Parts: sequence; C-alpha cells; structure tokens
Amino acid sequence: MLDFDRYSQEIFEFVNADTLEKIDWGILDLGCVRNYELREILISVERDLTEELKRNYEDNCTGIFRVSRCREFWCYDEGGYVIRAQSLFELKKIVEAQNRIWYVFDESLVDALR
Repeated sequence: MLDFDRYSQEIFEFVNADTLEKIDWGILDLGCVRNYELREILISVERDLTEELKRNYEDNCTGIFRVSRCREFWCYDEGGYVIRAQSLFELKKIVEAQNRIWYVFDESLVDALR
C-alpha cells in the first residue's frame, strides 16, 4: 500500500500548471524520481490528472482546466471544491493565490470568451 500522507509535500509540489502542461504535451518524465514509492505515487497522481484533463477536453467549453460558466459567475471546480468569481481575471487571481492549477489547454476557446 502506497503511503500518500508520507509524501504529501512532494505531491503538493508536483500538482501544478507546469506538470499539467507536460502531461498535456506528453513530455512528463518521472524516470528521474529515484524513490520507488514516491515515483509510484506520482504516477498515480499523473494518471488522475491525465483523466481529468481528458474530461476537460471533451466537456469544457472555456479552454481553461476546471473552469466553467455558472449562471452569472465563472467557476473553478476542483473535485467539488468550487471557487466563484464575477470575471475570469478575478477567478484566475483567486485560484493562483490558493496555489491551485490555472492551466489554459485551448487558447482558441479562451479567445472566443473575450
């Protein structure tokens, strides 16, 4: 059984926009992680992020990871934890201030929102 709690800091540092971009471009390499248990945990986290990113590509019309329009608000939904704001700019500031992932995966969709 993998001990996710033991590596919570490493997981926190791993889950970011840079990592998501590398997953998106297919260039994430975890071969350099020498600790076997940590590597297995990060592979598991990578798998989850990959699936979530695929769902965003299929179902998200904003082009921004975890972002949707909810009536008059912009919403960032991370597994049920929702952040709401009146504008995308405001939402981005809040999301980044909370060290959450702000990742634009389709610039053309974002441009269409403007």
